[in-house]
Amino acid sequence: MNLSVASPAKVGILKDLQILVVDNDVDSGVLYSIFLTNFGATVKTSSSIKEALEILHWFVPHIIICEIRFLGESVYKLFNKLSVMEGDNRNYIPVIVTSTASTGIISEIPAIELERYLLKPVDLDKLILMITKLFWTGEHNLSDCGLKQKCSHQI
Repeated sequence: MNLSVASPAKVGILKDLQILVVDNDVDSGVLYSIFLTNFGATVKTSSSIKEALEILHWFVPHIIICEIRFLGESVYKLFNKLSVMEGDNRNYIPVIVTSTASTGIISEIPAIELERYLLKPVDLDKLILMITKLFWTGEHNLSDCGLKQKCSHQI
């Protein structure tokens, strides 16, 4: 891990950011949760698409980190639910996809709009930089949590 990313000065950099992690590998979900919580994020994890859909009834994430391949489940259900949520609250929810498959599998799924893609095993430094960059650049509206204003001077 890069000590400049994990420095104590940046521990709260994701404060007030809500993240949903959807990964069929429970260990990966736990790892992401512990890591991102250390930076101040509120993280909910799910090991199935069905469970993620249930979580979305009561938890509205600012970002989703999602494994693309689930045995016997389709990620399309999750992405369709996100589209509905985005239409209802008019806030785009960016998706970072993780997978053990090469990026070629993503090109086979043209209906999914993704922000970023990480090949497993995920480099945690790249993950945290990816998440913070999504909001430091002003690409997304996070006016309800004030994250964009807070992070703009911490890069």
